[in-house]
Amino acid sequence: MTLQLLFDQAVSDCEQFAELLDREQEALIQNDMVTLESLLNSKAPLVSALNSHDQQINDKARALGKSPEQSLEAFVDTLGPSELVESYRTLRKHLNRCRDANLRNARLVRHSQHANSHLLDLLRNQGEASQAVYDRQGLATRSHSQRPIIKA
Repeated sequence: MTLQLLFDQAVSDCEQFAELLDREQEALIQNDMVTLESLLNSKAPLVSALNSHDQQINDKARALGKSPEQSLEAFVDTLGPSELVESYRTLRKHLNRCRDANLRNARLVRHSQHANSHLLDLLRNQGEASQAVYDRQGLATRSHSQRPIIKA
């Protein structure tokens, strides 16, 4: 298999992975857990395929004479054909897009976890020892100070 073909296949899988990451973002925003689970199952084979492409590209580059200290980009530049160089740059662009989308989704997950944790703490009345929301019988206390809306 040629390096050009390996780049093309990797780009195709990157495009599919990026599309799944965009759909994952929407599902995270909408808290659609059913869709999220489906997307996670769909992402797993693409992650495996991308790892396989990486291994195949590195193996092919070594077989073509890439030295261990040489970057793949520098090696591809020495091969000459502008189509190959352009394919490599396209692959890098798609890989960067996938990385950025994955980091974006990870931030959404962390934010959601933090918000849910905070809401659970409020429901458990943690962090507000000076102001009991419910008494032992589960009834709302009648304190004179009102709780700010941001604490609710």
